[in-house]
Amino acid sequence: MPKRVQSPSSINTYRQCPRKYYYQYIMKLPTKPSIYLVRGSIVHEVLESFFTLRIELFEKGNHREGFMSFVSSCLARSWKHSKKSLDSLHILPGEMEHYFIESHEMLRNFVDGFCSKLERKMAEGKELANAFMELSPRVEEEIIDEGLSVKGFIDAVHDSPGSVVIMDYKTSNKMDITGEYRLQLAIYALLYMNKYGRMPDKVGINFLRFGELLLDVDKSLLSYAKSEIMLIHERTLSGEIADYPRKVSALCKWSNGQCDFFETCRPF
Repeated sequence: MPKRVQSPSSINTYRQCPRKYYYQYIMKLPTKPSIYLVRGSIVHEVLESFFTLRIELFEKGNHREGFMSFVSSCLARSWKHSKKSLDSLHILPGEMEHYFIESHEMLRNFVDGFCSKLERKMAEGKELANAFMELSPRVEEEIIDEGLSVKGFIDAVHDSPGSVVIMDYKTSNKMDITGEYRLQLAIYALLYMNKYGRMPDKVGINFLRFGELLLDVDKSLLSYAKSEIMLIHERTLSGEIADYPRKVSALCKWSNGQCDFFETCRPF
């Protein structure tokens, strides 16, 4: 098999279970939609829109309320536009309302955190518009590294004089940079380094329920990313299912769900 273009998601899928990787990326079996995926896409869309707002329409002193009104309107609009996807999940109305309210609270947390940074800059003498622009990242940047055969979508790149910080947004219910998240961030740092010739200073996750956690970027983090990329290329050359063993774990089936490929795989 030719070497395929990997991503943090595909690499983490292989690490979780090689057989799951085979079903998803080689057989290309369909995955099941979930409220977490649909809601995550909606929230990311709102955050992307936030940084395109016309800051000149907002007044200093009322900016928090104005920003929150903006993201609330964006959320309602995106939720409505995603009605078909949401309806396909067959979630009861009361439960769906719970997910909507949760999403709204995550966005409120984001706006509160952003405004705290904004107000610190204004306290230093910056105008609202200038402070907003300084804090606004490049969003949804796709980087494809043909040499490594890997790609990634970076949620936010904060590029200011003397500092580059890469951030990913998560709707997770725990504030913890897991091994999976650390590898994702390491790959983003490596992709950025290879494209721009400059190592990011930090990478991190904005846990929208809680706040931000950051990691320093160093050569060991980049080496870790590169070694994991090379390893998965070595292990995914075959097109034979026997070369992708099952890794039976609690992620096969749990109290209220199961792996997308459980019925095909039948691990137990």
